[in-house]
This record gives sequence, C-alpha cells and structure tokens, in this order.
Amino acid sequence: MSDQQQPDQPPAGAPGAWPPPQPQQPGWQPQQQPGWQPQQQPDWNQAPQQPGWQAPQQPGWQAPPQPGWQAPPQPGYPAPYAPPVQGGYPPPPPYSQPGGYAPAGYAMPRYAGFWIRLVAYIIDGLILGAIIFVLAITIIGLLLVIPVGLGYFPYLWWKRGASFGQSALGLRVVRAIDGGPIDGGMSCIRALVFYAEGFFAGWIIGLIGFCWAAFEPRKRAWHDMAAGTVVIHIN
Repeated sequence: MSDQQQPDQPPAGAPGAWPPPQPQQPGWQPQQQPGWQPQQQPDWNQAPQQPGWQAPQQPGWQAPPQPGWQAPPQPGYPAPYAPPVQGGYPPPPPYSQPGGYAPAGYAMPRYAGFWIRLVAYIIDGLILGAIIFVLAITIIGLLLVIPVGLGYFPYLWWKRGASFGQSALGLRVVRAIDGGPIDGGMSCIRALVFYAEGFFAGWIIGLIGFCWAAFEPRKRAWHDMAAGTVVIHIN
C-alpha cells in the first residue's frame, strides 16, 4: 500500500514553492474577512518629539489666526478697521462753527458794514453810468444797455468775487458757509433780490432790505441772506 500524499505537502522532487500559484482572473481580488483592518503600531503616524522640538515650517507659512485675534497696529499707521458703529449709523461729524464763522484756530473775518458797502455801490453806480453813456452813443450800443445794466453785478460777483467799487475798497463777496467763492447761481439770486430791493426802495420795504446789513451780526442784507453770502474785508 502506497503512502497517500498529504495536500499541504509538496510531492517528492517538486521544484519551487508549494502549492504552486494559481492563475488569477482579470479584476480578481483576494477576499477579505469582514471587519478586518491591518494592525497599526502604537503612535505609528507621529514622529517622536524631543523636549523643545518644533516641526520645521515651510517658507512663507503662517499659523492660522485664532478667532477674534487682530494684528497689533504698526507705529505711525492707523488701525485697519474703524470701531463698530452703534445702531448702524455713521458717527456724527465733528462740530464746526455755523456758516460764515471761521473754524477754531483761525481769525474771524472782518465783515463789511452798511456804510462802506454803500460807498462801494456809489462807485459802481458811477462806473456803470459811464459805461451806459458810452453805449448809448450808437444804435448798436443802445441794444446792449439793458443786458449790460442787468449783468454788471452778477457777472462781476461770479467771475471776480466783487464789483469794481467793492474791489476799490478791498471787499469780497464769499459764501457764508465756508468763505469760498460764489458760483453763477448764487450771484444771480443775489442780483435778483438786490434789484428787487432797489425797485421797492420807494415803498420803504426795499430800504429795509439794504439797511438790514447795519443790524445783522454778520452785516448781511436781504440779498446776502437769500443767496447765502457775506461781504468781507480782504485787507
């Protein structure tokens, strides 16, 4: 009786490993046991740390900021963000002087009073009368009398800041709110009220508008108050 060959024993004289490798089908994978996972060594994915040891940092790498953390402001530079606004409204603007008054640290302007302004208007009347006289000599000049007569004051107030009579006395018409030069709209409003005061001067009401400059704190007549202007000394 011959000895039976054990399945897990190689036959006598068989070369190589036993059992011989079995051919695998395309896409075949060995079957894994349910719930099986390869065993990991303790602390396998962490490098041992020596006392005082820190991991090297890559060039340009920065640690992520903590919640609520802000970088301290550099000397000489403003804070990157303004303080939170209460109620969703911007903070109130800094207090400033009312219109026509100089801001803190600046000298108050010298407002032109009633009498010096009256003298300036007399000088302007003489100059305007001479211009109209020259224009009236010719037929073409007669057509320009009304435009020149009505545009004399508003044009000079707009382009030069003062009429010829005011410039001769060192006066200037400026905005009451900030002392800047007036624009064309303000000069036209000022001229319209100025002409209305002159037209109604015979009914006293127009004279009151002119004389108002003698009692108003900033020496403003009605045409100044209507246009938002003041007359100041520039020397």
